[in-house]
Amino acid sequence: MSLKLLKWAAILSFIVSMVILLAGGSMMKKDLPPYPGKVLDSNGNVLFQKSDIFAGQAVYQRYGLMDHGSVWGHGSQRGSEFSASSLHILADAMRDSLAKKEYGQPYGQLDDLNKEFIDVRVKREIKTNRYDAAKDTLTLTAAQVEGLEQVLKHWEKTFGEGEQRYGFLPNTVGSEKERLQISRFFFWTAWVASTPRPGKDYSYTNNWPPDRSVGNIATTDTYVYSLGGILALLVVLGLFIFLIHHYGLFYGKTQGVSLADKLLEMPLTPSQFKAAKYFIVVILLFLLQTSFGGLLAHYTVHPGSFWFPFVAKLIPYSLAKTWHLQLAVFWIATTWVASAIYLGPIIGGKEPRKQGLLVQLLFAAILLVAVGSLLGEFLGVKGMLGDLWFWLGHQGWEFLELGRLWQILLFVGLIFWLLIVYRAVAPHFKLGHKDEFTSLIWFYVFSAVLVVAFYGFGLFYGQGSHLTLADYWRWFVVHIWVESVFEFFGVAIISVLLVTMGLASAKAALRVAYFTAALTFLSGIIGTAHHFFWYGGPSFWVGWGSIFSSMEPVPLIALVTRGLMEFKSIRKEGTDFPYKWPLYFLVAASFWNFLGAAVFGFLINLPIVNYYEHGTYLTMNHGHAALFGTYGMLSVALLLFAWRGLIDKAHWNDGILKLSFFGLNVGLFLMTLGTLFPIGVMQAWSSFKDGLWVARSASFFERGVVVTLGNLRVIPDIIIIVLGVLPLAYFLISTYPHLKAVEIKEDESVWERLGIEL
Repeated sequence: MSLKLLKWAAILSFIVSMVILLAGGSMMKKDLPPYPGKVLDSNGNVLFQKSDIFAGQAVYQRYGLMDHGSVWGHGSQRGSEFSASSLHILADAMRDSLAKKEYGQPYGQLDDLNKEFIDVRVKREIKTNRYDAAKDTLTLTAAQVEGLEQVLKHWEKTFGEGEQRYGFLPNTVGSEKERLQISRFFFWTAWVASTPRPGKDYSYTNNWPPDRSVGNIATTDTYVYSLGGILALLVVLGLFIFLIHHYGLFYGKTQGVSLADKLLEMPLTPSQFKAAKYFIVVILLFLLQTSFGGLLAHYTVHPGSFWFPFVAKLIPYSLAKTWHLQLAVFWIATTWVASAIYLGPIIGGKEPRKQGLLVQLLFAAILLVAVGSLLGEFLGVKGMLGDLWFWLGHQGWEFLELGRLWQILLFVGLIFWLLIVYRAVAPHFKLGHKDEFTSLIWFYVFSAVLVVAFYGFGLFYGQGSHLTLADYWRWFVVHIWVESVFEFFGVAIISVLLVTMGLASAKAALRVAYFTAALTFLSGIIGTAHHFFWYGGPSFWVGWGSIFSSMEPVPLIALVTRGLMEFKSIRKEGTDFPYKWPLYFLVAASFWNFLGAAVFGFLINLPIVNYYEHGTYLTMNHGHAALFGTYGMLSVALLLFAWRGLIDKAHWNDGILKLSFFGLNVGLFLMTLGTLFPIGVMQAWSSFKDGLWVARSASFFERGVVVTLGNLRVIPDIIIIVLGVLPLAYFLISTYPHLKAVEIKEDESVWERLGIEL
């Protein structure tokens, strides 16, 4: 199969996938769950208005409660599932109200036959859509009004007095007015989750959450498209196996001339020397991020408390979760930024003028955004920013918590980084070479462009956007940015590294890159739809999401295959191969891509499985294995590759890196398969049997076996931090004083120093 054909396959795959996803979003805008202009009782009295719902949504975001619980399954998996809990409270109150009206006694005192009669009445009232689109009003029955009152009382008490079992501290939401607003918002989310769409027999959320007591059961589409997803996986996997064997896509001789040994001897350019401090920031952020992960694990077993009481009061669960996620994004992204700066002069062939100054400016900008956003999130969660919460504080969206000002500054910083990288590699393009290595560099640059561009989709929603529509755009960043564009960039950077180290020819690497990109775009971009199953979008997302997200394991299988070949190359090079540990971390990234993203991802992506597991620890298990396992390990690989060329080779220490490698990977393996996965399985079982509100209740987390597994979580946490992160931190900090000298001047040829002809 020719490179040209593979190239066009990748381009068309990207274009077609984006057209389908954007067209679906355009169609979705016509079928969004309504925010009623007025909510009325049966006598026509106004209970609350549209502005109250939006105000409650703003309170939910302002206090970062998506990082302490979830709505329609999106958010933190440890706290309350606010929509499922509100729906359960509503239904219980309606049953009592109708029982007292019909029989003069509470529901719990009725005989079985009368209970069944009341159950049917409640389901019928809940499953009747009384929203009048022409008048923009929603009318509630008397029983629903009673349910509304109980929902308001429950959340007023929870957020006012606190609820230790769920980790909510007193005055989690600062004022009585805000608590009333957020309670009305949660009632609206319960109404949306249970009330059928006009002309349909399922709710706006496709009958999620599962709760038979209110008539929420899996739809026909959920079953049928699950079978379609399995069929799609088998067909595409068979085609994939045929193509790689028929065309020998993963085969190819090494290029024979390796830059690896030459890079060890090469002195530094000014920009490379200045890039070294980025990696010190990276390891400090990494250490801080994993420490907050340990704090969250403690909160899981001991909600709202810590050995030192001031810690729990100062850093509530929502803030710890926010910083845990944001620090992960920051240290991974900073690694990629710094490694690209280091590689730039090597690829381009010379150091551009004033490149070192630009690198310094970018470093200052990164620190400003990191410190400013983390501080803003703290102040926002504490309710100290007033009306500026959205711009300076906590936006309220998981993974995109940073205030809009910091988000814009980060986007501008990424554009600035792109210009810095292009300045460095541009001299290579000016040579006019038409070889495969030049094409590979273009592939790498384009992947960096996409990394910047897709982060910009996070700016497509604003304060007061429709909840469903805002989440549609959020997943362009959280899913496509991570599971497609990061994958694309990862393939590009791995390909460049393999060619640079002499482990693959440029032609072989480029063929793998194009082929993998085509599969990744097609499956990953359209596969984003599996995040829209239950979040208020139309049912067509169930079909698109099932079929294409089921294909996602296939390109990941391609990458793990490439990883095994990299492992073979390392073994062939012998124990003296200078880039052994960077390559081992690349192999680890491929392994976790397969296990975490492919296996654990496919396990939860089929609609019928996702219907019951959504909002459980199975999702968290997939997230940790995929983000930390894949991009974390890849980032460490890039860090160590750059560090190998930055420091004097006499101070390199394979022993401590071996300890860090096994500490990070063994710890993650024990965390996922030893704690998160079994708890997630039990939650999914409970969700199927009793309803999601039970699987997310405090009583579930207080079960003996769940508490035991939660306590055992300390073992992988200690392994990751003490045996994984700390040795790596010690290695970087102790070798930082031994950076190589800056001897290559601006506009001087780097390739001549490497002994390579341009």
